[in-house]
Amino acid sequence: MGFFGMLFWIAVLWFLIRAWRRSERCVAVGSSGYWPGWYARERYAPQDMSEPRARPADRQEYIDGLESRISELEERLDFTERLLASRSEK
Repeated sequence: MGFFGMLFWIAVLWFLIRAWRRSERCVAVGSSGYWPGWYARERYAPQDMSEPRARPADRQEYIDGLESRISELEERLDFTERLLASRSEK
């Protein structure tokens, strides 16, 4: 194996190591929810603190809305199952 053969395997190994390090199981997650070094232009960008955090009351309203949508979907599913069951009996 000559110089170019060894260079080829070094390049393959380098790509494999990079892919492994960027996979989800190896990425260190910081306080902002992602690895800041992943995107180079965001590494030194100032943190945007102008956006206010969601209040617990807003979160609860959102959760209540989701629960009501789920209950409506359950009712629709029950109706559909009953409709299909009655069709199969005929």
